[in-house]
Amino acid sequence: MAKEQIDIEKLLKVQRQEYQRYLKILSEDFNSKLKVIGEGIGGILEIGRNTQEMVAKNSVDIEVIKSDISFIKSELKGKVDQDQFTALEKRVIFLENKLKRV
Repeated sequence: MAKEQIDIEKLLKVQRQEYQRYLKILSEDFNSKLKVIGEGIGGILEIGRNTQEMVAKNSVDIEVIKSDISFIKSELKGKVDQDQFTALEKRVIFLENKLKRV
């Protein structure tokens, strides 16, 4: 019986060592995959930061464009539109023709 007990203990010791190696391999594999995921997330965060900077720059550019458009719009209000200019031109021609006859 003692020999069987020793054989069982040796077998259990061998199995325990194999199981520990297996768990170590699983742990290393898990850690390497987790590291890859972490690196991927780091890349995504960098893209997010770059996008945020680009949006901020575009927002500033849009504000400048809006300001420029507002200025141009106010300047154009004082100008005569094409229809008014055409009507005025016809009136001047009419008056010039009338003065030539006199």
